[in-house]
Amino acid sequence: MATKTTWKVFARVEKNGQYAEYDDLATLYSPNGVPTAQQVLDTQLTEIIRQHPHLRDGKATGTATRIN
Repeated sequence: MATKTTWKVFARVEKNGQYAEYDDLATLYSPNGVPTAQQVLDTQLTEIIRQHPHLRDGKATGTATRIN
């Protein structure tokens, strides 16, 4: 059975004055228990890079806080 968790996530990638960010709630279903905050943040940063490949190798910052 998958574990459902909700996180408040802020993630930002910046390169050469351009940036993309995510600032919202994320609901995750994990078959392997509760993910760590770093895993949640890394997943969101990966998604930002996937959608904005020109920001690859930019400065990545962010936080992930578990709500429930």
